[in-house]
Amino acid sequence: MKVEVLGAERRRRWRDDEKARIVAETLDGTATVSEVARRHDVCPSLVFTWRRQARQGRLGGVTEVSSLLPVMIQAETPPVVNETESEPTRSRRATGVIEIDLGRGRRVRVDRDVDAAALRLVLDLLSAR
Repeated sequence: MKVEVLGAERRRRWRDDEKARIVAETLDGTATVSEVARRHDVCPSLVFTWRRQARQGRLGGVTEVSSLLPVMIQAETPPVVNETESEPTRSRRATGVIEIDLGRGRRVRVDRDVDAAALRLVLDLLSAR
């Protein structure tokens, strides 16, 4: 790592590849943003700013930061059949459920009718923590 001190100003100048590497460390799910920031002697708010810039494609030459999350696919539960009817009841039919594990004990469960924009907002908010 290269540290530059220019004149009386004592700010560190971070290269885009260094910022991207630090942001990637916060996304792997093994450490919190505060732990990564402490390890690199950076203020956590600066790391959050870099994460936001990376999501928006504004982190210098970095155009995309991977935000893949582990997903487990399970078979859909069979429809519930009313004992008096031979056909499954539509209102009681089981829906497909998606469970998204965000790491560190955080999970989001949604059914197949979830609003995609709302889900994206929730996942963005949870992954920023």
